[in-house]
Amino acid sequence: MVVGGQCVNVFCAVRPPGHHAGQELRSMKAISNGFCLFNSAACAALYATTPRSQGGLGLRRVCIIDFDVHHGNGTQDILCPTFDPRFLYVSLHAGGAHINGYDDEDSDAESFRLKLGGKKQEGIFPGRCGDTSPHEGVLNIPLGQKVTASAMGTALVSQVTPAVEVFSPDLIILSAGFDAHMNDPLGMGGLTAEDFGSVTEVACQMAYKTCSGRIFSVLEGGYGVPCCQPRDDLFLPPSTEDRLLQLGSDLPANMKDDVPFTFRQKLDRCHAEGFLECVKEHVKGFVKCNKRK
Repeated sequence: MVVGGQCVNVFCAVRPPGHHAGQELRSMKAISNGFCLFNSAACAALYATTPRSQGGLGLRRVCIIDFDVHHGNGTQDILCPTFDPRFLYVSLHAGGAHINGYDDEDSDAESFRLKLGGKKQEGIFPGRCGDTSPHEGVLNIPLGQKVTASAMGTALVSQVTPAVEVFSPDLIILSAGFDAHMNDPLGMGGLTAEDFGSVTEVACQMAYKTCSGRIFSVLEGGYGVPCCQPRDDLFLPPSTEDRLLQLGSDLPANMKDDVPFTFRQKLDRCHAEGFLECVKEHVKGFVKCNKRK
């Protein structure tokens, strides 16, 4: 639809997320696949650049901008294991060489855990693969222990925009993760929902300058959903008073699906602002850019 001109931009609300899913399990020697099974962003980029004679869209160049709080090791693994002039992968994420402690030489998760000797692991998933950029087709920008609006904005203006303009893509794909929000339970971000709207608008400006505004986003991470406390005006039948989430008959009747207190505190903050507000601001960013044109 975007490439064909029926619309300028689209938000794809897909689940589960996909940017950790690579050519094989635990791509780039990550300790797991996160929650990812199918990499929609990478598959879309491959389809877009496949020749029309082979059933694709025949585009020359596609840029993927990933603002999930984690590095998209799977996307980099699929599209850019070596330099490919069709793709530019950009990732803005928490991390950095001074922070990450995951051992890339050990692909066995259990051995890795034992080797740590029970000590607290300070590294940020998926590890060191996002600390550097291996070639000109990858621009990895680690933003430290916690992603802030200032760091994100500076990187977008001073590094991402010039790189995208030089690459001159025919299409921009956003891997839109919202786990860098200040209330996300992962605790690795300091962005507000409004900040995500600003990120979206900057990306749209890049698209209008380089590829006639053609841009779409694919949902990645984001876990700040207020699921542990009902709204005051929400009707709940008597059978759900003790259990807000029904897990089916497989759950023994005497088993409590309690949420740890500290985790519940984190999720309770999302009643004020959380994942859903981030998505709303992201979509509003798309709408604003449409109105300007």
